[in-house]
Amino acid sequence: MINYLHTLPNVVIGLSIMCVGLLLSTAIPFYIRWKYKLNPDEHLAKGAEEGFKLFTSITLLLIAFSLVRVQGDHRNVEDLVSREAALMFKLNRSLAAFGGANAAELQGDLKSYANAVVDDEWPLMAKNERSEEASNYLTDLTQGIRLLDPRNPVQQMARAEVVTTLSQLSDVREARLSAARLQLPNYLWDALAISVALLIVFGWLQNPLPKMVAYVGGVTIGVSVLFTLVIALEGLFVGESKVTPEAIVHILPSLGL
Repeated sequence: MINYLHTLPNVVIGLSIMCVGLLLSTAIPFYIRWKYKLNPDEHLAKGAEEGFKLFTSITLLLIAFSLVRVQGDHRNVEDLVSREAALMFKLNRSLAAFGGANAAELQGDLKSYANAVVDDEWPLMAKNERSEEASNYLTDLTQGIRLLDPRNPVQQMARAEVVTTLSQLSDVREARLSAARLQLPNYLWDALAISVALLIVFGWLQNPLPKMVAYVGGVTIGVSVLFTLVIALEGLFVGESKVTPEAIVHILPSLGL
């Protein structure tokens, strides 16, 4: 269900959650209580109101924890992409400093690798997969750099920097690919589901009926907006709020010859 929601625009996600929430928490109980003239006992309604307030607070607290987590993951992945772009630029500069035909060829491989990351690997990360094309270019880079033969102190320093930068680039790529599997843990989703379910049950028992419609409906709309933020940000490489390769695209013209 969550994976399907990630394929929708954020506005559609919000409206869907809001409509379903209002249907379950307000429309259905309103119709049942109006049709069958059901009114909870005064003491039951009073207790339900206190329970509703308690689970409203718990639900908001759980959503806040979830938002902090998904925003942190989102920000960390954006930092990874920016660092990856910086390492590509640094590697290209170091190869240029080394000079020679082999280094120029490796600069072309680096640009091909960057293009493969943007065009091929990025869409695949939505499915938790990696690009074989990008992996092949990175392998070619690694093998080619091992064959670089420095002939003076300047080239020796440049080669050392190239080797270090390539190692860092590989590590950052693996970290980015691992981040594609990040999601909210099941225990948080379970806690949210239980809290929302109890919130709906206590909402049904609010009395009088007009108060139930306004009170429960208002809380439902607010919770739905926050839920939309959690779902939109939880998909790091899917949906409208996904992390984009913009930082890498920005340095592409600077790579290669």
